[in-house]
Amino acid sequence: MYLFLLHSLLLLGASFGAARHLTARTVDRFLATALLSWGNLVVTSLLLSSLHRLGEAGWFFRSSLLLAAAAWLLLRRLPPPPVAAEAGDDKFSGRLLAVFLLTLAPLFYASIRIAGTYEPNNYDSLSYHLPRVMFYLGQDSLAHFSTGNDRQIYFPFNYNLLQLFGLIYHPPLQTLNFINLASWVTAGVAVYRLARLCACSANAALIAAWVALTSTQVLAQATATTNDLPTGAGLLCTLVFALRWRQSRRAREALLAGAGAGLTLGAKLTVIFFAPAAGLIGLVLAWQHWRRGAVREFFQGVRAWLAPAALAFALAAPFALINLAEKGQWINHTYDHTLNRPFSLACVAQTSRAYLTQLFIEPLHRFTLDPGVTEKLNAWGGQKFFPHWNKAYAFSPFYLFPPDLNEDHVWFGFAGPFILLCAAFCLLRFRRAPAPVAWLAGLGLGWFGAYFLLNKWSLYNQRYFVLVILVLSPCVAAIVDTGRASPFFRRLTRDLLVVLALTALWFAGHYLLRNTNRPYAPLWAGEPPPPALSALPPLMNLRLARPAKVNIHSTDGNERTFLFMAQGRGQEFVALDAVTPDTYNLFSEWGFPRKVAYSNIEQESSYTLVAVPTKRTAGVEFLGTMGQGEIAIDYYGLAARAGEVPPGESDRNVLVEFYYEPHDPNRYASMSLKVAGLNPADQARLTVGVDYDDRTSATLGVFTRSGTAPAPVTKPFRRFTVQVTDQASGAKLGEVDVPYLIRTLPPDVEAPDDPALLFVDELVLAPAQSRIVPEGLAAPEGPYAQWNLPRIRWAKAPVVRLEIPETDQLARVELEFSARMEVRESADLDVVLNGQLVQSYHLAGAHGWFTHTLRLVPSPGKNVIELHNVAVGTEPDWLDYLARYPDVKNYLVAQQIPLEKGAREHYETFGKKEHRVLYHQRRTETLPGSAQLYYLFRTLRVNGFRQP
Repeated sequence: MYLFLLHSLLLLGASFGAARHLTARTVDRFLATALLSWGNLVVTSLLLSSLHRLGEAGWFFRSSLLLAAAAWLLLRRLPPPPVAAEAGDDKFSGRLLAVFLLTLAPLFYASIRIAGTYEPNNYDSLSYHLPRVMFYLGQDSLAHFSTGNDRQIYFPFNYNLLQLFGLIYHPPLQTLNFINLASWVTAGVAVYRLARLCACSANAALIAAWVALTSTQVLAQATATTNDLPTGAGLLCTLVFALRWRQSRRAREALLAGAGAGLTLGAKLTVIFFAPAAGLIGLVLAWQHWRRGAVREFFQGVRAWLAPAALAFALAAPFALINLAEKGQWINHTYDHTLNRPFSLACVAQTSRAYLTQLFIEPLHRFTLDPGVTEKLNAWGGQKFFPHWNKAYAFSPFYLFPPDLNEDHVWFGFAGPFILLCAAFCLLRFRRAPAPVAWLAGLGLGWFGAYFLLNKWSLYNQRYFVLVILVLSPCVAAIVDTGRASPFFRRLTRDLLVVLALTALWFAGHYLLRNTNRPYAPLWAGEPPPPALSALPPLMNLRLARPAKVNIHSTDGNERTFLFMAQGRGQEFVALDAVTPDTYNLFSEWGFPRKVAYSNIEQESSYTLVAVPTKRTAGVEFLGTMGQGEIAIDYYGLAARAGEVPPGESDRNVLVEFYYEPHDPNRYASMSLKVAGLNPADQARLTVGVDYDDRTSATLGVFTRSGTAPAPVTKPFRRFTVQVTDQASGAKLGEVDVPYLIRTLPPDVEAPDDPALLFVDELVLAPAQSRIVPEGLAAPEGPYAQWNLPRIRWAKAPVVRLEIPETDQLARVELEFSARMEVRESADLDVVLNGQLVQSYHLAGAHGWFTHTLRLVPSPGKNVIELHNVAVGTEPDWLDYLARYPDVKNYLVAQQIPLEKGAREHYETFGKKEHRVLYHQRRTETLPGSAQLYYLFRTLRVNGFRQP
């Protein structure tokens, strides 16, 4: 931590010293310092990456400061920049400045406390921003690595190199939050400076900066670890120095603008959407110069930007050049499903309407804290504005009002619509004037147009608009100054700004207090804050805290990989395809294709675990599962130098993975196998085979140690087979099959562990989604530690009814339940399937748990399981006996023997010897009173099996 602070102070000091020789005004020096510091870290990282020294803190410290010192010494040779007067060079009101500081100070203080308390927990940061940095440090370079998440290797990385600067010194993870907090301050200063360069008054510029900083989405990014706000701050600095060059024509300011452009282009690809508008502005400027006969002057200006353009390319292009060298393409196409392809004007119309509608009306739902009201607003908004919503033009579920409150979902409050309207007014009002504010308005509105043309709608992209809102913010200052010319417009502007300020403060306070990721409310109340990061399974947490180096084999694109990297201190992490024997290997597997390959799901791999009870060395160990339903991920670990370690009770397993293409047809034609956990000392042979549909079989691969091998399958097959045998004797040590099946369950139902399972429905512990339709059950509740009760669900009716919908291939059903009386001492419980009594249980004792598993044979079509609370009589139920055994009943009817008499005689003579079931008379009993708490469940599970 001390080395990190020392490096930061020395770097900022050297950068500010260099900035003093580039710009004259203090505010410009502040912005130049930010750009020079960021550029220093990017250049240092690129240099050390080429030397494969990126992960060495000593090299990073010395190289960065040496570059900073060299830049300072070099720039000292430049003549000092003159302080030139600027249009609108007035002073702001002391009272307005006081309001500015007094209103922002609480927000800044709360943001500091949030940033200093919570570890980074933004979903994107945990899944690709921070993990890619840890992998860069682990492999000592910025080259590609093996990963299931393409965003970790393909996307621009200039922002991630800021995070690398923090992580290389292993300070507290909260340190990373202050990158965005510093960007928030920088963005506010840059908005103020841009407004002043657009000839706006100091008061108006201060108001514009306040509106930008308090707009909820911008404030939300100040405590996150996403790249939108730093990119926006860098872009504003770029525009500031571009406008400064327009006034001074000094090359040093053009170079600063070029550096800023390169840093931002290399930080986030959404900057590209400014290109069409920027190109159009360039054409308009060329036309204006041509009309007044100043073509030579125009080309002189273009020539002045050649060196800055080269600098911008040098800072922006490395990520694309690495992609080209590694994969032959500058960016990959994994996320093309987010684009408007094939191009459709209907998609453009829906995307534009959806985003603009959200921008204008989303703040309405934040006046209430009731999620039920938000749900009703969503229903109303969807029906009112989008009755014909086309899912093909969106890549996430449609919510007009976001369902939660975090930096990925919240919008800008009323500041967003106000800024957009101000920009539209400026573009019309100043379109013929050379005022830069019109250029900013054109840039921002052009960004909106390009984005709406090229993209589909998504719930998760609100933060993409941070860049454009910041660029458009100086337009607020222009409107404030324009309104001063007329008393009416001055009053109107003042009233609008007062309303805007009050709502902005309400939204800001609401967001900071109630943020679902990092709430300020516990800090305000002096309570312990909730954990920022999800807890890992206990065994996984234990295993990952110890090893010095971990190789992560990741297969899922949305996996929060950084959770595994925050357990120990000073660890190295790599992502290599091969099993590395000298590191701890962590395998993540998507839960859906565990032990089964599906023909109708676009997965890229399947896997199975083979138990080898006689294994002689340590093998693969199951560490736990994270998530539920379709996002469930299984985790397995393999110890370092496993071939030299004796096995334990839980690691006598071998992992076999099948990798293939995600799309049909011929997805298995280039399949490959990966085996982990098989060591030469095991003296075992693992054989992977395939059984084809034509009843023939073939061997796909033979392994005597961990490794990979190609295994093409070019014709229809039924299953893969895995068998482990002893090398010397050929004795079978373990085997497992991986069937090739059709997935029939809905995507929110988790894949079962057993391939024979069609579905698993847990009605107490699982989330609300279920295939079973229950009746007679209260909502799940608990746990209640004070009563030693886990999560429970009460039976509040004499009959609990579980309806299983018609399910193809359903051959067997298992009912598992664990029940407790709690409010009664005893009861009798009947299990009835489709109207027929299957089993009766007597439950005795109020606080004992009764756990049972019952196998049932379902009927075709819909099946109904009922649990009856019954009162049992003293006499046998002879009519039930005859209903259960129709052969006896048919005989008695044919012989005209009284049914009850004949049933008794048959049971005494034959039925008792044949172990036929006989129940006493029973009736469903309803408890008196209104409470009617019959019994409670801690587990109520229904498993459906196909025929083996």
